[in-house]
Amino acid sequence: MKKYLFALLFTVSPLLMFAVGIPEENRKMVLTITLVGIVIVLLALTVVSISVGLMSKSISLSENRDSKKVKRIKEAIMSDDDDRIIAITLALHLEKIAMNEQEKAILTIQKVIKPFSGWNNKALGMRTPRYRNL
Repeated sequence: MKKYLFALLFTVSPLLMFAVGIPEENRKMVLTITLVGIVIVLLALTVVSISVGLMSKSISLSENRDSKKVKRIKEAIMSDDDDRIIAITLALHLEKIAMNEQEKAILTIQKVIKPFSGWNNKALGMRTPRYRNL
C-alpha cells in the first residue's frame, strides 16, 4: 500500500509542479517539504494507532482484574451459611419497613382556607347589569 502511494506521489508530483509553474530551482525544495510532511503524517498515524492498541489492552486487563475480584467476593459470600444470609436480609427488610412507617407518621398536610372577599369575586360583577343612558 505504501509503495503504491509513493509511486503515485512521484508520478503525479512532477506533473503538478509543471502545471503550477514552480521555478526549477525551487522544485527540489518543494518535493522535499512534501515528502517530509507525508512522513510526519504517517509517523503520527502510526503513533496514534499504537497508543490506541495499548489503551485497549490495558482496559481489557483492568476488566479482567475486576472480574477476578468479583469472583472471589462471590465465592466468599457463597461460603457463608444460608441461615446467616436469610437473617441479614430479613433484618434489612424489617428495618426498611420501619423506616417507611416512621416517614408516613411524620407527614402532615394542613389545608388553609382563605376568607371570602367580595372585592375579587368576578361572578358578582357579571350578575349585576349595567344600564347605559342612550
